[in-house]
Amino acid sequence: MEALRELVQLVTRNKLKSIDVLDFSENGDSRLGELYDIIAEGEAGSDQEAAELLYPDAKSTSGYRKLKNKLRRKLINSLLLVDLNQASYSDRKSAYYQCYKEWAAVRVLLAKNAWTQCVEIAERILKYAIKYEFTELSLDLLGILRLHYGTRLGDLKQFEKYKQLALEYEPVYIAENKAEMLYTELVVHYVNNKSTKTNLQKKAELALLELSDSLRRYDSYRLHLYGGMIRLMVSSTVNEHKDTIQTCDDLIEFFEAKPYQAETPLQAAYYQKLICHSQLGQFEPGKKAAQKCIKLIEEGTVNWFKYYEMYFILAMYTGNYREALEVFCQVTQHRRFEYLPDNTKEVWLIYEAYLHFLGETDLLKPAEKEGCMENFRLGRFLNEAVIYTKDKAGMNVAIIVFQLIYLLAKREYGKVIDKSEAISKYCSRYLNEEHTIRSYYFIRALLTLASAGDYNEEKRKKAASYRAKFAGAGEAGGVQTFQIEIIPYEKLWDIVIGATA
Repeated sequence: MEALRELVQLVTRNKLKSIDVLDFSENGDSRLGELYDIIAEGEAGSDQEAAELLYPDAKSTSGYRKLKNKLRRKLINSLLLVDLNQASYSDRKSAYYQCYKEWAAVRVLLAKNAWTQCVEIAERILKYAIKYEFTELSLDLLGILRLHYGTRLGDLKQFEKYKQLALEYEPVYIAENKAEMLYTELVVHYVNNKSTKTNLQKKAELALLELSDSLRRYDSYRLHLYGGMIRLMVSSTVNEHKDTIQTCDDLIEFFEAKPYQAETPLQAAYYQKLICHSQLGQFEPGKKAAQKCIKLIEEGTVNWFKYYEMYFILAMYTGNYREALEVFCQVTQHRRFEYLPDNTKEVWLIYEAYLHFLGETDLLKPAEKEGCMENFRLGRFLNEAVIYTKDKAGMNVAIIVFQLIYLLAKREYGKVIDKSEAISKYCSRYLNEEHTIRSYYFIRALLTLASAGDYNEEKRKKAASYRAKFAGAGEAGGVQTFQIEIIPYEKLWDIVIGATA
């Protein structure tokens, strides 16, 4: 009763009445509800559009700005009142939300000096924090309990218990943070730049070496998540697909042995397996990895979009173009698509361009594209693809390749020839390296094919000689990132030849 009395004293009826939360009742602010619905339904893509819908005759945006700030405040106040435990959540995810929701209450109670209720909640959620390996949360709760039993009650036995647990978890937490930092230092180079970075393999090996002792000593979820991601980078940065698959299998075995569903690391492992099987041309194993992966992902999340990006690549690599189109439509028409980062949306813009190319070659029928693809204009595409044009040895290669194959498929050889001098210089400057040599030879082949036109068989033979070179570079273990070749160059070459024959 003492603990409950503390809560009643803190949460009085008057305070409940004054809580500034979202109210959709008749007494609520109707315009606030309108703004909520506009955002929820995706009716406006910007503040300007939302303001015009709500205040069509207003000469300034001050009213909209006040309304927006009011909605933000009410949403934040309402957040902890929302039931965050969905039926689709894993046990670990549900425990995460519940533990941190109650942890917020613990911290408020502590500030109010309501120790009885504070300790009761802290001891209860500590059990779940330890079970589900929320190390940071465990340490915070242990600190509160250690302080309570040491300075308030003078209970030596309980104090020693929580002190020893804190000493046990402190080095684990330090190791987890170190692993996260090392992983982030590696992956930051890939966010806006998809080119292969073979120099990062050595850095990944050194990072893994730094973590090796901790990985052997502790079986922490977060430590092995980031340690596993670094281990994957050691082989995946140089396209050692078989080694990468083995690492994925090791991660799957480790995390499936946990007493809870470890969604995130399992998603990452199956996703990477999907990439490797695509590169190795192993469609059935890739499809199995995809089926395993999708069961672990909540629809509309960042990982859901990443998974479908890889599934799109799998379909393109294996010639399942109709399936690739269906994936494209499913992704770009999803209500959460507009909220993705600009660099992610631009990748799908590039994918759309390649689907239009397939339409030019009749590998996709015009009727199949209706509904989710706009009429294509090359100039508009090049104006909209602005982020990856700076990725000189990465996704900008896919943009250049697309321009060439699209114009060749339309037999506009003169336009290709007009671009050939600038593109040749680009190849020599950015692509004449081991990790981009396939693209170097492929673009050379396309430029030579354009100069041959419809009739010059000698130049067509010369273009074919480049095909042997880019194919040979792949067989020799070229390490170009898979995302550059949206359709494998060998297959893409055959498509272009068929379109220009």
